[in-house]
Amino acid sequence: MRFWTFVKLFCALVVAAIVVVSTYFTLHVIGKPVPDFLARLFHQWMPEPERVMSDPAREYEKVADLAEMVDIEPGDKAFQKASELLATGKIAEAREKLLFLVNYYPASNAAPLARRILGEMNMDDFLSLHHQSQLITHKVGRGDSYLGIAAKNQTTLDAIMHFNGLLEMRPLQPGDELMVLPLNLRVVIEPKRRALTLWNGGTFLKEYAILKCVGLPQKTTVLAIANKGGMLGKRKVTPGMKGYRDALKTITLANQLQIVPSQMSGVHGCHLDAVDTEELALLLRVGNDVEIRP
Repeated sequence: MRFWTFVKLFCALVVAAIVVVSTYFTLHVIGKPVPDFLARLFHQWMPEPERVMSDPAREYEKVADLAEMVDIEPGDKAFQKASELLATGKIAEAREKLLFLVNYYPASNAAPLARRILGEMNMDDFLSLHHQSQLITHKVGRGDSYLGIAAKNQTTLDAIMHFNGLLEMRPLQPGDELMVLPLNLRVVIEPKRRALTLWNGGTFLKEYAILKCVGLPQKTTVLAIANKGGMLGKRKVTPGMKGYRDALKTITLANQLQIVPSQMSGVHGCHLDAVDTEELALLLRVGNDVEIRP
């Protein structure tokens, strides 16, 4: 036998072996029946596996037989759906889903984030000229002042400035018109949850994080806001005074408890982020109820 003939024969045997191995391996992987002679040939070093392409009915039975099923919390489902709605611009539907989560699954892992998102959405609407249906027009009369107009309409100086786009209190003239919003909000303080919640009647408006509580009552107590002011350095200022706009806002309740920024030490009450106390000063007026729930 010539040398090249031997080489060709050897190569042909190698190719045939590769074809046989490839065929068996392919059938083996996809779970197709393997010819008996191939199965016997490879059985010792390549055991027959379970089918890769399983029967859906069998897979369902396996899942059903599991001792412990994966539990997806309903609140998480609602939050996921709300996120999808927000991503597609369906704001009204997303708000309804978040409100559903907050009302029916308040202890859900997703509830704190849902309340935060819902609060920001609510506040954007509440402080918007375009969405606020409760805004009324006050026509300035002789002798009217900003504080007098605020008291007469159960609102705040901060709210008047906001809704009229004022950076400073310009002189009022009889016949001028100001947009005012009556503020009949109420506050619920929950020290255990470290949460201060703002309600508009029975409707959730926004929740604020309490950073520190000092000297709060140990039983459920309802107090009223007695005073509002601010601290400009070490000087106390009140609404209408020069510098009040730039001051750290303070809200004083009965019993000398206060809602203050976290920068102020030695104060009994609730300490919040300064941005939050600024917003609360705009929204809360003297006489609003504050309920403390230990």
